[in-house]
Amino acid sequence: MQMRFSTCRLFACMAAVVLAGLPGAAAADELDSCIKLSDDLAVAGCSRVIDSHQYTGRSLARLHARRGGAYQAQGDLTRAMADYNESMRIDPTYPSAYNNRGNAYFRKGDFDRAIVDYDQAIRLDPKYGLAYANRGSALGARGDLDRAIADFDQAIQLDPKDAETYYNRGSAWGAKGDLDRAVADYDQAIQLNPKYGRAYVNRGSAWGNRGDLDRAIADYNQAIRLDPKDNKAYYNRGMAWEKKRSLQAALADFKMHAQLAPSDRDGLKAMKRVSKDLNAR
Repeated sequence: MQMRFSTCRLFACMAAVVLAGLPGAAAADELDSCIKLSDDLAVAGCSRVIDSHQYTGRSLARLHARRGGAYQAQGDLTRAMADYNESMRIDPTYPSAYNNRGNAYFRKGDFDRAIVDYDQAIRLDPKYGLAYANRGSALGARGDLDRAIADFDQAIQLDPKDAETYYNRGSAWGAKGDLDRAVADYDQAIQLNPKYGRAYVNRGSAWGNRGDLDRAIADYNQAIRLDPKDNKAYYNRGMAWEKKRSLQAALADFKMHAQLAPSDRDGLKAMKRVSKDLNAR
């Protein structure tokens, strides 16, 4: 049986709402309410400012976009969409509202609509690196890997220190089977963010699929140190141990994976397979 190491969720780049500064001396209070506070508090803070009717135009559009981002972080996509739509109605030229509505469509799995919104954000601001990165994520999720990579290239050119974009481009290269380029991008993501657990998991998968099991295990070890509940790291490390015929170690990892992800049938199958091999010894 040929076994391939799986990657973490591909194309994970999702933008946070970007709220530019509000004009006027009183703007600091609004910025504190709508940017610096947690998303739970930002909903209430932005609502108070919006309901005060003191702001119009771009400033009001930004307030709605920020509140929409707070709603989205809470999982309330209906209210998030309503705020993004209102932001666009107030100021149709505000690119962040389109970018973040695109993110809401992305989360709903409607990649075509997400791409349309990212397109508009980029038309309004051709140097909007986050919109390129997010459009690349949507294109990649839709299976259009070449266009996704082109967008990630552009996003990296605009912001060469964004670890998430390197991670996503690495995922696209991996999906195309170019493991060397995938590893190079994961290397860069880890260099920029040494605590980037998913990058270690995906780099480990690339090493494993290239047959370099020791390097794969080292990366899974690091991912587990960073997040002891990363079920994908345990599953993939178990795969590596199984290929090395260290069946006891493999079984321990598959059991841990089963505890963390009991509905994952692949993990349960792996645990039964290794148990059978051990019993046959």
